[in-house]
Amino acid sequence: MGRRILSFFGSHAPPGSRRWLAVLVPAAIVVYLFGTTVYVQSQSTYYRVLMDGRPLGYVAGQQTVGEAVALAEREAGRQFGFPVRLARPPAVEQIVTHQRYETLSLRALAERLRAAGTFLTRATVLVVDGQEVAALPSREAAESVLEELKTRYARQVEASTKTGRLEVRQVSIREKVRLEERDGVPAERVQDAVEVLALLAGGREEARVHVVRQGESPWTIASANGMTVEQLLAANPGIDAERLKPGQELRLTVPDQWLTFSSQETLTVTERIPFATQREYDRNLEAGKQRVKQEGEYGEKVITYDIVREDGRIVKQEKVREEVAKRPVDRIVVIGTKPVAGVSTGRLIWPLRGRITSNYGPRWGEMHTGIDIDGVTGQAVRAADGGTVVSAGWDGDYGYAVQIRHRGGLYTYYAHMSRIAVRVGEGIAQGEVIGYVGSTGHSTGSHLHFEVRRCTSPSCAVSPWPYLP
Repeated sequence: MGRRILSFFGSHAPPGSRRWLAVLVPAAIVVYLFGTTVYVQSQSTYYRVLMDGRPLGYVAGQQTVGEAVALAEREAGRQFGFPVRLARPPAVEQIVTHQRYETLSLRALAERLRAAGTFLTRATVLVVDGQEVAALPSREAAESVLEELKTRYARQVEASTKTGRLEVRQVSIREKVRLEERDGVPAERVQDAVEVLALLAGGREEARVHVVRQGESPWTIASANGMTVEQLLAANPGIDAERLKPGQELRLTVPDQWLTFSSQETLTVTERIPFATQREYDRNLEAGKQRVKQEGEYGEKVITYDIVREDGRIVKQEKVREEVAKRPVDRIVVIGTKPVAGVSTGRLIWPLRGRITSNYGPRWGEMHTGIDIDGVTGQAVRAADGGTVVSAGWDGDYGYAVQIRHRGGLYTYYAHMSRIAVRVGEGIAQGEVIGYVGSTGHSTGSHLHFEVRRCTSPSCAVSPWPYLP
């Protein structure tokens, strides 16, 4: 090329100047080539890093980007507590320029990637009745939460038992629960076991609509739905609490649980078996007196129940076994039967043995105030209990009659007798003869008319049956 230039200039140059061209042209070529080389060598190559279209900075080598991504994922994994990865890798643009850019170190780029990027992980998602409730870092963590909730429920049930020994054999979750392993779960959604346990134990609020029925009030509606009246009114601003109408719709924010439980339990209780009281009678012990021959002792029986409980409420209880651990010992009381004049025993005997011919109650359009006991004229009539004779003699339609006062304001009355064997004021012992069967007064035949009274008047007569053996 130099020769061509010299030839060109030589053919057109003035005489005498060709010698200078031969020197200058090669020098110009050298300068041109040197300048071109310097220009090319003064350019630099940079790599611009972008995340979701936003520039993060520049690095000198493309390898730095990959290393920064790995470092960012490791650091984020330590922060979250489980392995993570960037949702999308950063974009990298190569730039060749004469300008000078400040480049990022490996750690600086990693920190910017952590701040700008979204991290994903593999997690276990807890699904309750088709609704996603929480994500946990592992299946083991999710299972530990569910087991802890079951354990807490069992403890609450056992603590609520007032008597006996309760064993919770099995606790089940009533809702349909699934644990789904998923990739690509946003790391910030993943919670640890403690957080999910608090979430599930704390429950949730469920929005419902209640249609007012006849007779309902704000108090009954709130109480039936686990709310206060204040909470009900706050959820329904503008309603007139004094003028609720049937068919009116109310919004309810009802506390609800994510999970409810059922349990199968065994309850073992020890119950006392009451002792019986046996009575013995002693003719040598005065009537009205008694003594304890043997103290009673309670027995014990062990009863086992199978229980099914739902959310703390017993829905089924079945007795499966009953064993007597200790038999009771009867209490034996000796009661004196030796008659004592004027002393009431508090326990009546029959004044005459015979067929009942007319009972206590309405008869022939009027009240029959006693019972009629069939007897033979002259047969002995005995005092039903010890006491004091308050009347003895003729008593109109009752014929010959005797009335005895006993302790406790009780009176007995004996009528239609043929003859009287006691007098007024006399103390009478239980079983002592006070007269004889007859048919005196207004009577249809030989019998004893016997009454129990609460005072001396016939109007105070009561049924004798509760007092007779």
